[in-house]
Amino acid sequence: MKLKTICAVTALGAASAVQAQSSVTLYGVIDDGLTYVSNVGGKHVYKLDDSVSQGDRFGFKGAEDLGGGLKAVFNLEGGFNPNTGASRQGGLEFGRLAFVGLSSSQYGTLTLGRQYDQMTTMLLRFHSGYTTVGIYNLNPGDQDRISGEWLDNMVTYASPDMAGFKVNAQYSFNSQSAPTTNYGHAYSFGASYVHGPFSAGAAVTDIHDYFFSPGSSLGVSTFFGAPLATAATSVAVREFRTAGAGAGWDFGKFGLSGVYSNTHFDNGSSSETLQSLNAAARYWILPDLEVAGGYTYSKIAESKWNEFALTLDYLLSKRTDIYTSANYEKAIGAGTVANLVTIGPSDNDRQLALRVGMRHRF
Repeated sequence: MKLKTICAVTALGAASAVQAQSSVTLYGVIDDGLTYVSNVGGKHVYKLDDSVSQGDRFGFKGAEDLGGGLKAVFNLEGGFNPNTGASRQGGLEFGRLAFVGLSSSQYGTLTLGRQYDQMTTMLLRFHSGYTTVGIYNLNPGDQDRISGEWLDNMVTYASPDMAGFKVNAQYSFNSQSAPTTNYGHAYSFGASYVHGPFSAGAAVTDIHDYFFSPGSSLGVSTFFGAPLATAATSVAVREFRTAGAGAGWDFGKFGLSGVYSNTHFDNGSSSETLQSLNAAARYWILPDLEVAGGYTYSKIAESKWNEFALTLDYLLSKRTDIYTSANYEKAIGAGTVANLVTIGPSDNDRQLALRVGMRHRF
């Protein structure tokens, strides 16, 4: 009996020591709701749609104190569809994040694995797609990668905070055998600055051997000067480069922000450039009731889009909210249709999405 008591006390002491040196956090987001769309392929649609205000996710992150200001860190995060239980990101188990690394309070953090590039890390916070209804409000096709896009086989360095200034650098190794969410080799750089209520960020991402479908993504009928056979026709891009800058002012009850992005597609013989300018504003009417709005102007060749968004968000608690929103897009240009992100192209130059949703964070 005495031996059992000694072993139990020893085990408890060891567990307490481990707990003091290490931490693992379970977290997630569930967003779901009903969306009405005025025109998808010529018909109005009612659908139960998820991952709109935020992408649904379930993750683990942790750190182990190695001493001397050095920590081992990891993050595993998967996306899912709450309406079917299916995995997102092409069925990848941890398609949103999967990395391990070392973090130093003095020298910064070095991680290895699948991560967002810097267009998301540095610019999403300033976009109305983040401050209003979410992914419907992103720039055409999310081709500037601001909403949250990933690269595989990534090495990432993030500097420590230097009087409000931070810099990040990433390199992704070529791996064409990976799922189609990965491309050829790529690099991404970002910088941010925070001072009081003001913050700013800038980023650039360059990817070789990129491919996408301009018709279904942007809503255009021609690309690289040639007609597209169908909206689903895939186009190979030898070099893809997107860059942007954003800034914001947060005064507590009231906030303003804006983002500019420039996305260049080059196939070696011709090129196209997509430019987007976004502005966002938010205001807390009550401590638990926020109204927010956004406007985006985008242009590529002769195609243009004007998009407006408005949302009303009510906090039931610190972790649960319900919201209602409206998105409207008007396209301009021959062969150009309205195409809110993730919804699907309209068959004309207009598209309206009305939504009521609920989000819970844990």
